[in-house]
Parts: sequence; C-alpha cells; structure tokens
Amino acid sequence: MESERWFAAMTQPQREGIAVDNLRRQGFHTFSPLEKVVRRHARKTVATTAPVFRGYVFVRLDPMRARWRSINGTLGVRSLVANGDAPLAIKPGVIETLVASTNADGILEFIDPLQPGMIVRLRAGPFADELGVIERLDGRGRLVLLMSLMGGQVRAGVSRDMVLKVA
Repeated sequence: MESERWFAAMTQPQREGIAVDNLRRQGFHTFSPLEKVVRRHARKTVATTAPVFRGYVFVRLDPMRARWRSINGTLGVRSLVANGDAPLAIKPGVIETLVASTNADGILEFIDPLQPGMIVRLRAGPFADELGVIERLDGRGRLVLLMSLMGGQVRAGVSRDMVLKVA
C-alpha cells in the first residue's frame, strides 16, 4: 500500500464510466469524481451528474508490482498518462484531497471556508484592518459583513478576496 500512487488514465470520449467498470473488474482501485449539472433538452431542464475531469479517470497502483500496461488495453481507456515509457504519478495529496471532498454518491463537494457568523478582517480599502462578522454570502463571490463603526452596526458588501479569516 505504501508504494501505491495515483495515476491518470485518458479515456475514450464519454467513456469514463465504462473505463471505471472495466478497470475495477481487473482489480484496480479507481476514482472518477462527479459534479451536478443542469442540462436543457427538449425545452426541459434536467438535473444530472457528469465527470468533473472529462476524458480522465484516476487509478491507484504500484507500478513496480501491478500489471499497469494492461490498463492501456482496457475497454474505455486510451492510455495511462506517461512520461516516456513509464506512467506519470500524480503528486501525493492531490487525489486524496479530492477523495475526501467526495460524498457517498461520488459527487465532489467543496466546503466553503467562509461561513456566516465568522469573524473576518478587511485586507484593504477605507476600512482596512477593521473586523466584521459575515452576515451572508451571495453566489457572485461577495460577502455582506456586519461591522461596528461610528457607534453602530453597519452593513458592507465586499469581495471575498478582500477579507482574511480571523482564527
């Protein structure tokens, strides 16, 4: 287990699921995170899932012990991403982080580090270094802060990159 690493395998177009099934049948540990997508079809909107990394699946193996060349001949797979003759490993921690951010249904869910109620410090602008409490977040990358200024509570809308989380 210690010498096992994650590798990327290029798949045939829209064949990620077939590649994962066939690699698992061969005994390889695979990972292919999904995301929620909304598609319009025939005047209807349909909520479905799709691979986050279209055209790729990830395979965990020890290249010194596993028969990794068989991956290149697997139905649904084009080839392992390689550097010359050897497969190219993904940096440690990258796929592990993605696996930890995946729910039970295989859907990738990142948790926003900024949440309502958190205390933040403004980084720049006329109120630089002032503290505020996040009142709410909007979908456009902005925050609404409650700040104590001039003897009262003042609401201020700021960009996410303008604040630092206070420990």
